[in-house]
Amino acid sequence: MEPPLKPNEADCCNSGCNPCIFDVYEDQLNKYLNKQLYISDARNCLSQTAYTAFTLKEIKPHAKNTFIYTFRYGNTPDNCNRVLYKPGQHLLMKADDNAVQFTRAYTPIPGDGTDLLSFTVLVKLYENGAMSAFFRNLRMNDDVLWRGPYGDYEVDYGLSRLLLIAQGTGIAPLYTIAHDILHNESCETFVHLFLCSRTEDDIPLRDELYQLASYWNFTYEIFLSQATRARCKYNETVHDFRLSSNEIEAYFLRISDDRLQVLICGSDAFNVDVSRLVTECKTDGIEIVAL
Repeated sequence: MEPPLKPNEADCCNSGCNPCIFDVYEDQLNKYLNKQLYISDARNCLSQTAYTAFTLKEIKPHAKNTFIYTFRYGNTPDNCNRVLYKPGQHLLMKADDNAVQFTRAYTPIPGDGTDLLSFTVLVKLYENGAMSAFFRNLRMNDDVLWRGPYGDYEVDYGLSRLLLIAQGTGIAPLYTIAHDILHNESCETFVHLFLCSRTEDDIPLRDELYQLASYWNFTYEIFLSQATRARCKYNETVHDFRLSSNEIEAYFLRISDDRLQVLICGSDAFNVDVSRLVTECKTDGIEIVAL
């Protein structure tokens, strides 16, 4: 068991990012000194306490103003042979604008699994925003600094049902969790997703969700806040109204399982509002987790 690598002062961006690289180091150092379980990332190209350069290899247009970026680790020492992270975990990307450094969190989403040294992230670009400007200026083969993974959520494969409620690109961590459950042949959890989007053009991971719907234990519904005549795929459910307590309550009335967990991921305001709606509809026998 090796002690964690102490970050350099320059690794801290001083922008209040969470988790701070020095907080992570102190936490891992305490575990090491107390001889607690320390998960070594010696074989992982990623580190929680040091930034690692990954090279931009692909940019794929996705939904409206949304792209899928693929990054690959360029160096391959013997003790670093893959990118490792758990479903639902996120990475922090470090960028700078006129010498001002900042970080943002992105969740890696499953790829085809053939390249163990790469990962992909779903990114929505906004008209104004330092990180959006940084992404727009990226060119193929540019190196970008990443650290992680972070996130304490553990998939419970013994759940009877799992309700996922996502807003926009908040679908990324929930998609990775659903993907993991559905590809676990011994897991029989029923997964249902409520995905909230603005318009049909804004729907993220739509094709990927449609593929997951081929599994017997996955269903999903899409809610559009701006009413449009959406072009539904075969057996796809798209509502031209916002998600409300009516739909959440109707879901609870359809089920009778005791082991139920609700995962919510969106903006802070979305997480608070949806958590309140869920609590108003049902409180017995459920666990609510906001990612």
